[in-house]
Amino acid sequence: MSKEQQNILTFIKFFSGIGCTLGILLFLMSVLLIDSYLLAVTGATILVISMWIFGIGLFFVLIEGLSIKRHRIE
Repeated sequence: MSKEQQNILTFIKFFSGIGCTLGILLFLMSVLLIDSYLLAVTGATILVISMWIFGIGLFFVLIEGLSIKRHRIE
């Protein structure tokens, strides 16, 4: 894995981790403390979107790495 790919992956991990943490905290706070349905849905949505962003970013980094290896072979 190249240095650029590692930097992109670190960036994606950092911001997805922040989003997951924020989503979990918002969800738990709204369910346990506030009893707000709207905040619970918002927290769960932030959590799921953060996981999707991480998955899509990881997918793009892996696809780019495979295409670079393929070009070197040919």
